Amino acid sequence: MSHCKSNYLIVFIFVFQKSTHMPKKFLSFIILLFILVKSNAQIEVSKLIGKNSSDYRIGYGGFLKFSYPVSDGDDVSLETGVHIFFDKDYSEYGMADVPLKVGYRYTLNRAGTGFYVEPQLGYNIYGVNSYYDQINYKDVDEKFHGIILSGGVGYLFQPGIVQFDLGIRYESVMYNGKSLNYVSFRLTHNFSFKKRDDY
Repeated sequence: MSHCKSNYLIVFIFVFQKSTHMPKKFLSFIILLFILVKSNAQIEVSKLIGKNSSDYRIGYGGFLKFSYPVSDGDDVSLETGVHIFFDKDYSEYGMADVPLKVGYRYTLNRAGTGFYVEPQLGYNIYGVNSYYDQINYKDVDEKFHGIILSGGVGYLFQPGIVQFDLGIRYESVMYNGKSLNYVSFRLTHNFSFKKRDDY
């Protein structure tokens, strides 16, 4: 994980140095992502899908996810973080969002480990599409908010000092008749407010 943090620090410094005219709102998302990574948050990589998705690079996200066991095989989850997708041609522009979601993780073996499915529902607290307006010759930060629908599958390893979670998920942010859709891959450690042995 420390190696990943070093890579993110390098990316952060490079982008900051090369993009001195970066729109302020989008720069704030990069700073937030950097803070999340440095505070031991979980990390994921994402790929935009759908209309105009080829205009953006592979995205990165830092997030905090907490779970609370409600039975031998199920957890209620709470998650927030930030996702950033840089424009493929201009690294000072891109899209970013800050989701807040609740979910229900259902393990198939009913033991709280192994394969699971997890639907999530939430709201995009703040999003921005940052680009250069070719008509008016200025930077634009287009804000957006909206309902989030998400579903994921994964594998929850046996708990040790930490419990690792390997997963893939699809997420859609719906706003103003549009949608921001992406698929994400994550390898994380699980934060839980309660021991499952209590059941």
